[in-house]
Amino acid sequence: MSKPTVAVIGSGWAGFVLSQQLNVAKYNVKIISPVRTIQYTPLLASAACGLFNFRLAEEPVRRRSRPNVEYYKAIAENIDLEKRIIRCKPSVSEFWKDKDYEVPYDKIVIAPGCDIQTFGTPGALEHALFLRTTNDARLIQQRILEILDAASLPGVTEQQQRDILTIRVVGGGAIGIEATAELYDLWNQDMRFLYPHLDGKLTIVIHDVAPTILSTFDEKLGDYATKSLHQKKVELKTSSHIEKVEQDAIYTKEDGRLPYGMLIWATGNKANPLLDNLDVKKTEKGMPRILTDKYLRVLRPDGTPVEGTYALGDAADIEGYSLPTLAEAALQKGEYLTRELNNEAGGAAPQPFEYKQKVHLAYLGRHDGVIGGKQDWTGESAWLAWRSGSLSWTRSWRRKIMISISWLFVWLGGRDIARK
Repeated sequence: MSKPTVAVIGSGWAGFVLSQQLNVAKYNVKIISPVRTIQYTPLLASAACGLFNFRLAEEPVRRRSRPNVEYYKAIAENIDLEKRIIRCKPSVSEFWKDKDYEVPYDKIVIAPGCDIQTFGTPGALEHALFLRTTNDARLIQQRILEILDAASLPGVTEQQQRDILTIRVVGGGAIGIEATAELYDLWNQDMRFLYPHLDGKLTIVIHDVAPTILSTFDEKLGDYATKSLHQKKVELKTSSHIEKVEQDAIYTKEDGRLPYGMLIWATGNKANPLLDNLDVKKTEKGMPRILTDKYLRVLRPDGTPVEGTYALGDAADIEGYSLPTLAEAALQKGEYLTRELNNEAGGAAPQPFEYKQKVHLAYLGRHDGVIGGKQDWTGESAWLAWRSGSLSWTRSWRRKIMISISWLFVWLGGRDIARK
């Protein structure tokens, strides 16, 4: 008797768990994703700022221990949910770029994640840097070194130095705040000693359209974070409306032209294009997301579930609930569905999904942080919890050990880009 084929669209937090833990003795597993690794997004800012090697912030889908798992580097463009066929477009540079193909399946897990949300701001995609992949982290590190070297050239005026050394971070959520914190530490703990002639000239500015930062946290924690960043001389421009982006400046409704040497865009998400082609029930408010029942089965427009069709991660939500688009939610869904599919193959009855809310953490720089949950923490204890929590994101003990060793070497001798 042939094994049923489970197709998984996406290699993010939900898709990766399925790719590594679905029972290959009971299922044929096929992964379709344009990215061949899981990107440990909470680790990217640390990698960009030299705390460990970029490769430690990702993990490959292909494993020698699971040779039967097939991976296709491709984009799923459409799904025929009745015929159970996925229409794919290869994502392999110039090779086979026009060779669309079809992948049949028996069960499907739709977890393509989301796209970058720029709110249609002209020039943002062309000139801003992002924090979604390890390649993004590499580009940010390269840009940091470039602006420091550019500001060090002879003949550069002090005003030109200050313009070049202005780093603007768009987004006052956890990703933007943590990127700011890591950049602050990189400069103050290491780089200013390499560039003493630039000391006091580097500026970090956070822009957010909202009136406050860390809006998903309790108001008291947001106020604490604001005071902490002000003490570090980080500028906060809230209620800031960016109208366009150029190569060396942004234009805001409030302040006009504002120069920068590096621009990091860390705003929210927008729906994956795949969702436009699916005739399923979707959320009506906010970002469109596929609606599922409590067993994570995709719902038709009339509200009935599509058997053997599941949706997870940022691209999906449960009808009657509103789960956050966070790595933790996607991870819990991935672990749940993996367990259910493995149990189903053994004849067990399904159990409904239950989301367990974890604490919210954000790092603020200089061994300071905030944690929101059953109890609110601030200060060094919150930083220690955040730092130890960083290790929990990677699913590999090998990476946990290597990251810990990297932290030790940084503490003893500085970052590789700024050795003592």
